[in-house]
Formats: sequence, C-alpha cells, structure tokens
Amino acid sequence: MLNNRFILILLLTFTIFGYATAQETEKETVRYDYSFEFKNGVYTSFYSFRNNSPIPFSRFVSPAYDDDFFKKILKVETISFYDENGTLNEIPRKLIWGYANNGKPNIYWNNKFNLIPYIGTISHFVSTELVTHYTSGTMMYDPMYIPSTQSYTTEELVHYFIDMNTGEIISYGSKNLLELIKDDTELYNEYSKLGKRKRIKSIMEYVQKYNRKHPIYFNK
Repeated sequence: MLNNRFILILLLTFTIFGYATAQETEKETVRYDYSFEFKNGVYTSFYSFRNNSPIPFSRFVSPAYDDDFFKKILKVETISFYDENGTLNEIPRKLIWGYANNGKPNIYWNNKFNLIPYIGTISHFVSTELVTHYTSGTMMYDPMYIPSTQSYTTEELVHYFIDMNTGEIISYGSKNLLELIKDDTELYNEYSKLGKRKRIKSIMEYVQKYNRKHPIYFNK
C-alpha cells in the first residue's frame, strides 16, 4: 500500500510539473528583431520593460489617458493607476522607466521621454542635454584690465548605451563599449587592437557584432 501511495504522489508531482512547464511554454520568450512590437503602456521599472509587461494606458487614473497624456505625465509629481487586481496604486512620476506606444519603446531620461531606436543586448538611444560653455573676454593690453568670463547654454545631442542585462545607462564611447563586450573574448581582443580613431568610428559596428552573437529575448 505504501509503495502504491508513493507511486501516486510521484505521478501527481510529475503531472503538476508538466502543467506548470506547459504554462511557462505559453509565456515563452522570442528573439528580438525589428518586427517585434512591444505592448503599449507605461513601464514602472526596467524589469517591467524587460518582461514586456507595462501598465496599460486604459488603467491610468491620473493623468487620464488622452491625446495629451505624454505631455501631462511629465508635469505631475505622482501617477495613479489600477493594477491587474483592481487595486489603485500611486507612485512618484520619477520612478517611471519609460513607455511603449505603437509598439515602440521610449525611456525616461533627462526629464523627458526618448525613443530607443536600436535595441539589443547593448541598446542605444539619443537624448538632449543643456550644456553650459564658458568663454574668456577679449584680452586688452592694459595692466589694469581684469579678464572676464562669459557663459552661454546650448541644447546638444548626447548618445547613451543601455546594458540590457542590468538596466544601467552608460555614456556612449569606445572605452565603455570595451567594458560592455569584455565577456566576449574574441570581440574584445579584436576591438581593443584597433587604433583610437578606428575604435571611435567602429563603435556601432561592434555593438551590432556583439548583439548578433548575444541576442536579446522578450516575452511575447
């Protein structure tokens, strides 16, 4: 009797395990390519983006979703929405990671939303920053002259990497790219042997090479 009971428990265990595995298979990830469309909604964290599980726009209470939603969300201190259980949640707006609209993801960075046009294990996006420049006043041949410094501000394009393994946002450049690809010895050695100018010109070429060898996957 004991043996029969033990066998029954084993059968039930394997049945439950098989059912759970089948459910996981239904949620299987797919390899990203340009035809992939992200689910529309707001990402409350990097992991909600990686899991392709945003808060749908229809669940937002404040600001309510309308044609001006993406402008209004930048002006509020907190956002409120219903979760999948119907519970009202409120979080600081600054905790938003980004959103997807029409299947395209945007990241919240530099107090604005920025499209992520290139997605891979190493992703790339461009934002704008206000940069202050300083200039010295015109030199005068006068022993009593005191040099003055003037400043002016411009809005400039700034490039960034996103490490999709960690969510870290990293300044664009050859030195940081070497750090990002160091786990691929072949590519790392190949890239590090290039001259300084060639490394700078070849940044996106090696980002693409790395991503082809190390593809990224998302939930359907």
